[in-house]
Amino acid sequence: MTIDQELLTRIEQLRIPFDEPYSAKDWKDWYHFILIDLQQGLRVLANITLIGKPEAGEIQTTFIINLPSAQILSQLSVDTSVATFGTTFSQAWKAQMVRRTPLLIQGKGIHLEINRDRFQVTVQDNRAQLSLDFQAQAQATPLLVTEDTPCGSGFIGWGLVPGLQVMGELSICEQRFGIDETWFCYHDRNFGRFRWGEDIGWEWLVAVLSAENGRKFTLVLDKRTNKDHSLSGLPYIFIYEETQLRKVFLGSTLQIDWEWTPAAQRPLRLPGVMASLFADKTVKMPQALQIQAMDEQDQMMLNVQFDAMTELIVPDNQARQYTFIEEVTGKAEMYLSLQGKTIYARGLIYAEYVV
Repeated sequence: MTIDQELLTRIEQLRIPFDEPYSAKDWKDWYHFILIDLQQGLRVLANITLIGKPEAGEIQTTFIINLPSAQILSQLSVDTSVATFGTTFSQAWKAQMVRRTPLLIQGKGIHLEINRDRFQVTVQDNRAQLSLDFQAQAQATPLLVTEDTPCGSGFIGWGLVPGLQVMGELSICEQRFGIDETWFCYHDRNFGRFRWGEDIGWEWLVAVLSAENGRKFTLVLDKRTNKDHSLSGLPYIFIYEETQLRKVFLGSTLQIDWEWTPAAQRPLRLPGVMASLFADKTVKMPQALQIQAMDEQDQMMLNVQFDAMTELIVPDNQARQYTFIEEVTGKAEMYLSLQGKTIYARGLIYAEYVV
């Protein structure tokens, strides 16, 4: 497949205005990667975010790994079916750490380089004994979904590349896992101006599923909401087969139903300082999800059971307010009817519910 390089470049370009002395401190520009190994059940989130501007901003990193207990070395054994390892860290944004074209972000524990359809990503935290290093090339049709959707007091835009061919290595407490072409890699970009803790939220997921005949499907859902999810914009779900966009359901054709844990609990929280601040806070967490979609031609049903969850707490230090991102992952099954033919596929999912 030939990638639209011009569109890909537009998606990946930094939006933060470097050279404007009075540019707002609430600018945000982030690069998001989800890696999934369907064979072993491994799931990885890596996110690098720029906030503010050079010499007056931060580079924030989030790195979460979900590993089935069967894959864990005996000395690290845990009493859950899926173990979660995670770290977050921030550093002051110095001018020499970021190059706009071709994109380069580098600092302590991070290296992100994007040149046309080629990616180089490294995230490591030696203290947590976690590291990720991979090279990638865009394979799936890129989409620039929006550039100026209202979000809180400002706006947000995003684009996605729901399929990269990857090669690299993941290390968890000195246990190493090779990353090869059998892994799935999703990438998206978000950018804009808003403050964490405002009346904003969203529901998002990416799922990779395989049918018995080997056909691979990728689903990406996006629904922008207010904080309590009582109001929302137009939801939509993209369905890819292999690297090509096959179907879009949107608006009233979608019904999205989250199921929550019966009792409130204390989830695993990141970063550590926020976990300490909210140590006594209990919340109900997503435990299942069902999405039904139907239009005049096609229909789909996605059933999800979550098996691991982490709560990210993102502060706005100036206003002393917070956004809570429920990161959840699990197993999914899809029934899809396209042009009169029914397809059943199973796989794994990574999702966010933001309040």
